[in-house]
Amino acid sequence: MMMNRLAPPVWVGVLLLSMGLAPAQPGRSPADVGRRQIDPAVVREFAGTKAVTRPCRDAIMKFPQATQIKEVLASGGRAVKAGEVMVRGDDTEDQALLLLQKMRAESDLPVQRAQKAMELAQAEHENLKKVRGGGGSSEFEFERARLQAETARIDWETAKINQEQERLQVDRLKARVDRLRLIAPFDGVIDVVAVDVGHSVSESETVLRIVDVDPLYIDVPAPMEDASTLQLRERDKAWVLVDVAGNPRLLEGKVIEVAPTSDAASRTRRVRVELANPEGAARLVAGEPAWVRFAQPPEDLARRLGPTIASDRP
Repeated sequence: MMMNRLAPPVWVGVLLLSMGLAPAQPGRSPADVGRRQIDPAVVREFAGTKAVTRPCRDAIMKFPQATQIKEVLASGGRAVKAGEVMVRGDDTEDQALLLLQKMRAESDLPVQRAQKAMELAQAEHENLKKVRGGGGSSEFEFERARLQAETARIDWETAKINQEQERLQVDRLKARVDRLRLIAPFDGVIDVVAVDVGHSVSESETVLRIVDVDPLYIDVPAPMEDASTLQLRERDKAWVLVDVAGNPRLLEGKVIEVAPTSDAASRTRRVRVELANPEGAARLVAGEPAWVRFAQPPEDLARRLGPTIASDRP
């Protein structure tokens, strides 16, 4: 038979092909199939400086004190608005203290009591003043009534101060309750929530991460050997080449920061580029590599890469 005449590696390959299967290639796993990378020739022709995209705002949030997670209102990938509660710790005791303090702050009975006591003392003092004018009261009784009226007035003023302090205590206890709530500091997207209901966390344990990816920031280590690096100013244009699943995409950003210092070891200067990244199918994922240049790329390369998507931010 023909099969018997073929060497074992050959007929194994023929058998796999006849079954519609290709033998595995050395150095590639099944997970690598379908993965693509940007053509290195395009990167070399673009001649940009390699950097990494990152969120314009990035907050890793923790509780300032140990607590047990009572409620999780956020999940990874969900958009949130500034001021929205994302995770709540166990605030049962603090809520009860806050309610009790509100009752104290809203009640002015101590002030009313002190006021009535003052009015009574003043009335007694005025009465003794009239009696003394007719010779019917001693100097000691009159002076005691005067001092009692003055003491009652001081007690009334003290009661008003205490009432104001009770109101301030409400704000203090409300702040304690808020410390057990992780509230979104800005409009953004939840990257990851690392806890679940019932989880006990310490003040050093990360609970969640929230990011804002519109716009993206790119901190470019611009080479000091390039004379154009010395001329960069805020609002200058920047051209960014990104790798989208192996497909090169050319974008236009702008310079928003130029460091006044350089790194002597690498002979580079940090230049921050802002890149618009609105919602939609074309939105970029933060953390991916990008190549940046501050001179307009060659026309033939730009034409091959397609129309440049410019930043729409003023």
